[in-house]
Amino acid sequence: MDRAKVDATTTLIERTRYLLNQNRVEAGSFSYTRPAPSTYEHQWLWDSCFHAIIYRWFDLHMASEELLSVVQHQVREGPDTGMIPHMTYWQGGGEALWGRAERSIITQPPLVGVAAWMVYGHGGDRTLLAELYEPLCAYHDWFDRRRDPDRDHLVSLIHPWESGWDAAPRWDDQLGLTHPSDADSRQARLDLVAVIRQFDCDAAALGEAGYFHVEAVDFNAIRAADLEALARIAAMLGYNAEARSWEGRAESVRQAVRNRLLRPQPCDLAGIDERPLLHLSAAPFVALFGGCADDAQAAALHDTLRHTSFWTPFPIATTPTTDAAFDPDHYWRGNVWLNVNWLIVQGLRRYGFSETARVLTECSIQLASQFDFWEYYNPLSGQGYGSFPHSWSGLILDLALDS
Repeated sequence: MDRAKVDATTTLIERTRYLLNQNRVEAGSFSYTRPAPSTYEHQWLWDSCFHAIIYRWFDLHMASEELLSVVQHQVREGPDTGMIPHMTYWQGGGEALWGRAERSIITQPPLVGVAAWMVYGHGGDRTLLAELYEPLCAYHDWFDRRRDPDRDHLVSLIHPWESGWDAAPRWDDQLGLTHPSDADSRQARLDLVAVIRQFDCDAAALGEAGYFHVEAVDFNAIRAADLEALARIAAMLGYNAEARSWEGRAESVRQAVRNRLLRPQPCDLAGIDERPLLHLSAAPFVALFGGCADDAQAAALHDTLRHTSFWTPFPIATTPTTDAAFDPDHYWRGNVWLNVNWLIVQGLRRYGFSETARVLTECSIQLASQFDFWEYYNPLSGQGYGSFPHSWSGLILDLALDS
């Protein structure tokens, strides 16, 4: 490696270390990294998974802490036993919204297994895997028991917050929204929480009553990757029969995504009647992350990704520029999110699209290096928006070092 590249890498490591360390929070005997000061003070599930992936490059102890802390408020009793909440309120404060002071009652994209395996592969030890194994087993058992009422190997979301794509246009129809303002969109999401509480988080009952019930292509692909990681963790711990079972379950999810969410064209499925939602977004590209596409589907997704409507001056636009809902200065209406770019890069590498992965990696690094660590970015101008400094934008370090 030449001297200039060494210096650039060192600078990036130090910038990222500073970013995460200034957002670190001590919570009793645990530590976690808040997504951003003031705006996001609590702990979020998939944020902590991304933080662990970043930390593995310079602080293995903190990488483990992120994952061990995020499972501490896993549900221990009742119908949702095993669920890992999308938010943990270490100092309380969740009761007004969720009916519980310490946690939310919904989840988020399951990346704990993926992150744990990546931390382990970078010099971690089996102790972390052993401590997370039973919580991960209970979590994925909960998905099958509670979120797959039709037993088709595709789990359902009951709130947009579970997707991580909070205000994306792909959810407007399910929320009864048409060209909503930011305030209207947020109010619809808040109102839905009250409905979910009324139905005791029962996905089947919510779907039958006509409320938000979506089998999302990206969420299920992420789950396939997490089941795959869980199979590897089981094998590493010597649970060979369980490893085969988890891999079989991962393959069932991959096949369901391939056959039902990517064919005949990429979509999410809404409601008990599984009505296709064909609103264009970057979500189908995440299918590559989970290994869910066949070769023809992968090639088609790659071609679509490189279209100018997604491959903007600062890619990837999460809503294409040709969509009537594209509004890149507003939350989730077409912005660039570096965690989504990270997922897409991993998928491109998995399928051998190495050159596109390389270019997207360079574009992502340039975006955060030029405009700093924002929550999200305008795909046309690069301008940063949302919270600042935002921890998961430090994923550019992982993109740079793991290429």
